[in-house]
Amino acid sequence: MNPQTMNTNTSTQKNFSRRVANFGLLGSVVVLAVLAVTLTGCVPLIDRLAYVLKGTDVAPAYNGLVGKRTALICVSDASAFGPDTVANKITRMVGAVLITNVKKIQMIPTIEIEKWTDENSWDGKDFISLGQGIKAERVVAIEFNDYSIHEGKTLHKGKANVSVTVYELDPKKGPIIAHKFDMKEYEFPKNGRPSIQSTDRQFEEFFLARVCRLVSNQFIRHDKFDGFADEAMLSR
Repeated sequence: MNPQTMNTNTSTQKNFSRRVANFGLLGSVVVLAVLAVTLTGCVPLIDRLAYVLKGTDVAPAYNGLVGKRTALICVSDASAFGPDTVANKITRMVGAVLITNVKKIQMIPTIEIEKWTDENSWDGKDFISLGQGIKAERVVAIEFNDYSIHEGKTLHKGKANVSVTVYELDPKKGPIIAHKFDMKEYEFPKNGRPSIQSTDRQFEEFFLARVCRLVSNQFIRHDKFDGFADEAMLSR
């Protein structure tokens, strides 16, 4: 047998081996999927198998904060159950996530933003003038309104209207709204939680942390099932 024939045979064997291996993996997945449906009658388990193979990470809905001088501000008509304001709590929690997870973001200090708003009698609505006044490249504006944490006299249930708007401030192109995220009449948890199980302040901390996670996830890579167990945790 000449060398060329031997090389051809060796290559054919390798290709065949790869096909068998791939078929074996595919066959295993199919068998697992069929068993899952047969034993439980639950078709969504197939989706879970797909997540196991592909992973559950989700890309950010907006990735334009990377390396940008960014102003984060929250305005709210709500009163907090504690010494700090709701707006300050939300700004602090979301800001901490962005600083940790968005590459090279340059967060404008809150004290610098407050100094400008005080000196310019800011109306709490014109986020573009605010951003331009402090030389921001991006403004992340969070509006948090119609907030409550009570459902009747015996249940805690967080409720709020949440709106997040990202403004891009380019001196050459002019300001534009680059991203919008709304949670209209957001409620959590769905069935409430007996108020005897936590104080107003404790429940508020949990609810605001939940809202801030959903807001922050707009700008960072995150697990699709992030916070999936929150509802069950509060139902205990």
